[in-house]
Amino acid sequence: MLIKSLTMIDFRKYEQVSMNFGSHTNILHGENGAGKTTILEAIHSLAYTRSFKTRLDADLARHGRVGYQLKGLFSDHQGIEHKVRLKVESARKKIVSVDNNNLKSRAEIIGRFPLVSLTPEDGELTFGSPEVRRLFFNKLLSQVDPAYLEQLQIYARILKQRNSMLQTYAIDGGAFDRILIATLDDQRAKVSAQLHQARSRHLTEFKKLLYEAYGQLEQENSLKMAFRSNVRVTAGEPEGLYRKAYQDSLAEDLRKGTTTRGPHRDLFTFFLNTKDLRKFGSQGEHKLVLVAVKFAEGRFLESFLKEPPVFLLDDLFAELDVKRSLMIVESLRGDHQIFITATDLADLRHHGLTVEGDSLQVIDAGKIQDHG
Repeated sequence: MLIKSLTMIDFRKYEQVSMNFGSHTNILHGENGAGKTTILEAIHSLAYTRSFKTRLDADLARHGRVGYQLKGLFSDHQGIEHKVRLKVESARKKIVSVDNNNLKSRAEIIGRFPLVSLTPEDGELTFGSPEVRRLFFNKLLSQVDPAYLEQLQIYARILKQRNSMLQTYAIDGGAFDRILIATLDDQRAKVSAQLHQARSRHLTEFKKLLYEAYGQLEQENSLKMAFRSNVRVTAGEPEGLYRKAYQDSLAEDLRKGTTTRGPHRDLFTFFLNTKDLRKFGSQGEHKLVLVAVKFAEGRFLESFLKEPPVFLLDDLFAELDVKRSLMIVESLRGDHQIFITATDLADLRHHGLTVEGDSLQVIDAGKIQDHG
């Protein structure tokens, strides 16, 4: 997959600019605040309908403007081009079109234009709460498994309705519709079993790719990843086990006013030398694991979608030594379109990146903004 061109209108600091990209390595350089990361945000927004920095469209519109517009020309591995347009007219009106056809839902674009982003915000993937890792794997699996995305959306709707009932009971007390919640839990048990099976199946493959990627970066430490279901699922019938767990936890749910059991509480944990990385890992160890996770993400997407993803690398070389930086650059160069942000081109040379040649394009983000 390649993105060949991009147009931004009233997006962040950019009033209206267009740019073309090279098919291999694209370096976005300029001072802090020049708008380098904004270009990556725009590309990500076209592929996933949202930025990797915020979910609020109002944050992305240029100061004084209500909405914004993005246009991108993508090309797949067969050379077939696709025009993607994202237009936000207000907080409640967002139009996404592919090849001039408006999409009915966000699900229609998920997985069509695979990207892997590695940004400072992604540090939360190893440092942050369990919810961050659940969101990451939900996004990843949704791109390769449309049925998983559908089940995830169904589960979210059931959970929202159930939690609303529980909160009302916890606050106001009074009558409680046990028949309705039993019906919801029957539906939830069926969906939960399907989500669990899909997670178990896909994560077996992901872990192989993760361990392989980490082993290429680091030979001294041992990385393991664990997926732990919030409901203990043994060799028995998963749906029945979920149904029983939901029945057993109802009293606690009523007391707390929220749903305590289910896939929305599953845990994904990284261990380095048998120790929980989140609790005991150094900053450098976190960065190495994060890079390995992102490499594995790219290989996972490519193996399922048969389309090489675009890599968006923001502040890649922070906390990485030259040796590992070289390994990263060499592993990506040639087979993927890469975007790298930099404030200092000399620093890129120091980390092994050649900043001249036919396979590389250098874009001065500050100059683009000045001429917008």
